[in-house]
Amino acid sequence: MPVGVRFGSGCSASIPDELGDSPALVMAFAPATALGWRARWESALGDRLRGWIEVPDGLSSLACCRALAPPAWQALADSPGCVLVALGGGTTLDVAKLLRCRPRHGGFDAVANALRGHAPWPALDLAPLWMVPTTAGTGSEVTRWATLWDTDVRPALKRSFDEPFGYACRAFVDPALTLSCPPAVTRDTALDALSHALEAIWNRHANPVSDALALSAARQVIRTLPTCLRDPRELRWREALALASLQAGMAFSQTRTALAHALSYDVTLRHRLPHGLAVALWLPTAWSLAAGREPRVDALLGAVFGEGGAGGEDGLAALRRWLTALGVPADPAAIGIHDGADRVQAALRSPRGRNFVGAPHD
Repeated sequence: MPVGVRFGSGCSASIPDELGDSPALVMAFAPATALGWRARWESALGDRLRGWIEVPDGLSSLACCRALAPPAWQALADSPGCVLVALGGGTTLDVAKLLRCRPRHGGFDAVANALRGHAPWPALDLAPLWMVPTTAGTGSEVTRWATLWDTDVRPALKRSFDEPFGYACRAFVDPALTLSCPPAVTRDTALDALSHALEAIWNRHANPVSDALALSAARQVIRTLPTCLRDPRELRWREALALASLQAGMAFSQTRTALAHALSYDVTLRHRLPHGLAVALWLPTAWSLAAGREPRVDALLGAVFGEGGAGGEDGLAALRRWLTALGVPADPAAIGIHDGADRVQAALRSPRGRNFVGAPHD
């Protein structure tokens, strides 16, 4: 995980100084202007700011990337050494990961064809990428991959950008920025962080370092999220969730995701549930299938709800109660999914599902 990470409330304010004389192109989530952040950044960066590109709300899609590529790539081409600064949630960070990749020939189609697996990656000029997450959940600032939805095909498909050049150069994790998150975004992004942590635990690629990070992150989200939702302006809760999100991101940067994520993608696309909520819907299913598989996994799951806490079925019951109290549907059937068992069997054979400790070895 080669990303240089800065963490702490207010750390993003150092970006103008740390840029030095380097020019910057900011790619920001749309509400940044209304929040007054654009004006502050324009004042701080002065003539080093070579453009401000707004990423619209919604899914991180190839269509969105195609629309934003011309102004982004023109600004990067006109300013050699320009740093692409991504300011926003998961959609903005994932879009920025792809758009740092400016092809020397072939335009956007060359990038899209490579992402779809239809052609090798073209020769690229890679812009330096600095990530500034404004939510506590995505983990994208410390991983090499991004999710990009291909809505130009039928049925629409999830495309995974997963390349060594997907890592950002630097990440500034500033918990104060998450104070702008409304309650639903706070909840759903924290659920995403919890899912990253649990998916790293019941993962075939886990190691002692990822285990330690994942357990710390899971316990922190479980302890802190309900309190943060009751007291959203208290910065210490935001700091705890931001740290948990960062730890979970570092954990699954080593393991990738597993069964719950594999099951979530269709729910996000067809039921339009936010990603964190769509994954959380399947966490009890994955937990129940992971229990009893390996002593390592059982020990970690047993500690998620506290040292010496309940494991196995008791831990699963605690997870269900915790999710229900947050308004997460108790079962996929609650949103009209009645073929859960068939979906699980299909997901276990998917690329992400095969990372799960209970997946078939073939």
